[in-house]
Amino acid sequence: MPRRRRSALIGTGLLAVVLAASGCSGDDGGSDDAPLGERPSLPTEAPALWNPCDGLDANAVEEAFDTSFDESTGTDSAPECTFRPSSGAAENSPVVDVNYQLFAGSLAEMIGTFGEPTEGTSIEVTAPDVPQADDARLVVSIDEETLFVSGFVQNGQLVQLVNVVDPGPFDRARDVAAVKQMLGDLAAHAAGSEVADD
Repeated sequence: MPRRRRSALIGTGLLAVVLAASGCSGDDGGSDDAPLGERPSLPTEAPALWNPCDGLDANAVEEAFDTSFDESTGTDSAPECTFRPSSGAAENSPVVDVNYQLFAGSLAEMIGTFGEPTEGTSIEVTAPDVPQADDARLVVSIDEETLFVSGFVQNGQLVQLVNVVDPGPFDRARDVAAVKQMLGDLAAHAAGSEVADD
């Protein structure tokens, strides 16, 4: 069986933002300072053919973001999960990418390794309550006119990541709520799976 290509832990659009996250997290949904560490090595890759899109309803994603998307799921041997604005979508609509990795540590440990925020970048990290998940984190950042939202949800060693890049004018409350909804759907799909139990 072909192995899935190694997924990037951080989607391309949010690489700079998430690596700049300040390591603030709180188990109660707030944010507390956490010590910073060195960048982690990439976790082991997950088994072939796991696709986060299998746990998402494309119509529900469109409704949550109030726009129309073209969904890309890749191929059986190289699955992906991306929602790009369709030709009928409003100009400057958000782009959504969903990815995954296996990670033996906690999300707090993962977030705590990302380093200092860049000057002038506002970063907020919270721990939303996501049913059927072992843990979750939400990273929200605004850089000039662009909103970046990264949601992490963990089931066992499976960490699924939702990245949203919204060039604005953006609706922060809508985008955050949409990511939380997606995290819930991803966790429900992953709960009890062999990938999460590995």
